[in-house]
Amino acid sequence: MNRLILALTLMASLATAAHGQDWSRAARAATEVAQATRENARETLDIIARERQELTGERAALQRGIDTRQREFDALKAEYETLLAREAALEEELAAQAHEIRTIDGAIRTSAKQARDAFHESLTTPEQPERAPMLDDILQPDRFAGLQGIRNLLTLYLDEMQSSGEIVRRTGTFIGTDGLEQSGEMVRIGTFTQAYRLSDGSLGFLRPAGGDLVAAQGTPGWSLSREMNAFFDGKADTFPLDISNGAALARLKQQQRGIGEWLASGGLLVWPIILVGVVALGLVAERFYFLSRVRGNSDRNMKTILGLVNAGEWKQCRDFCRERSQFPTCRIIDHTLKYMGNTKEVVENAYQEGLLKELPALERFLPTLNVLAAVAPLLGLLGTVTGMINTFQIITVHGTGDPRMMSGGISEALVTTQLGLAVAVPIIILHHILERRVDAIVGDMEEKGTGLAVALMKKGQIIKPEELNAAA
Repeated sequence: MNRLILALTLMASLATAAHGQDWSRAARAATEVAQATRENARETLDIIARERQELTGERAALQRGIDTRQREFDALKAEYETLLAREAALEEELAAQAHEIRTIDGAIRTSAKQARDAFHESLTTPEQPERAPMLDDILQPDRFAGLQGIRNLLTLYLDEMQSSGEIVRRTGTFIGTDGLEQSGEMVRIGTFTQAYRLSDGSLGFLRPAGGDLVAAQGTPGWSLSREMNAFFDGKADTFPLDISNGAALARLKQQQRGIGEWLASGGLLVWPIILVGVVALGLVAERFYFLSRVRGNSDRNMKTILGLVNAGEWKQCRDFCRERSQFPTCRIIDHTLKYMGNTKEVVENAYQEGLLKELPALERFLPTLNVLAAVAPLLGLLGTVTGMINTFQIITVHGTGDPRMMSGGISEALVTTQLGLAVAVPIIILHHILERRVDAIVGDMEEKGTGLAVALMKKGQIIKPEELNAAA
């Protein structure tokens, strides 16, 4: 920069000297300028040397600073990496602890929910109303239960265990069967049974419902009521248990419906089945009456007839049979006596002919009973199909959300089947009994026919085949 200034000064001086044509002065001026320029150059070099020295010192100082900062940076970097590694380890440890805490919290909440559900249906909950707030505090979604929550939960469980071994008598309120609040004597046997007695002497069992006690439907029988009254009066130390919490009595009350309700639940096809049963019952009664008279009078009549045959009183024998023509045995014998004096085969065939004439009367209505026994279960099966069709129609319209809507079709299906079988099975059994009785009567008649043939042979009223051939 100084050299450039010197050159410009020299050129300006030369230009001035040339312009004035004064070379000597120009030479002096140039010499002065050159001298000044050299001095400036020396000064400039000195300045440059000083500045170079200063810059060299500053550079050395800066280099030392850089080295110091580099060492500090390396130390900080190493410390940073150490901190990063420690942070990663702490984060991993924190994640493990958080997972463990979540597991513990989940276990506590699950146990608390199970306790809430169990206490919701516990007989001891009305005696301990503080249970619900304690469980609600544990189950708050935005907080961890902690050790205090665990202690409270354990306390609740221990209290329930202790209550299961207690017998508590007290006066309290409950919801009656009419839905109104009632007050009376109450006794709790552990966590199994709780019963009440009102001022009017009414007795019953209680069941838990949503933290309250509700009177179960149905009333205890006379025997249970006597035992319960004795315990309430302090005259006995035993008490009947209802471990179903009233469900058994309610179920028993539901099952104690009248025959009309039961039949109505079976639908229209119940009435044809009942008609089949009534008709079959009438036919069976008629057959038993008829067959009992046939069997009972047969022995007495046959004894008299054989006595007359052995005495040879043929006219009296036939008159006796005609007078008792309402009895099949007498009619058959009267028909057989018309063929006296013929061969044994003719007499036996005559007896068989008379027997065959009587068989329709003996077997009357038996085929009808057989048909009725087959029709009754078929009507029940038809009712089953009809009930299932109605059930599927209800499912199509309303779905399966409410099972009570399907109970009508299912009841129709089951009741008709039950009633059909209940009618058919006795008819089959009675038909078999009547059939066996008819077989026994027929066998007895055949036996009496053989006895008559023997008596006729003794009296010579049956021609032997050789005598018939000789006469021919």
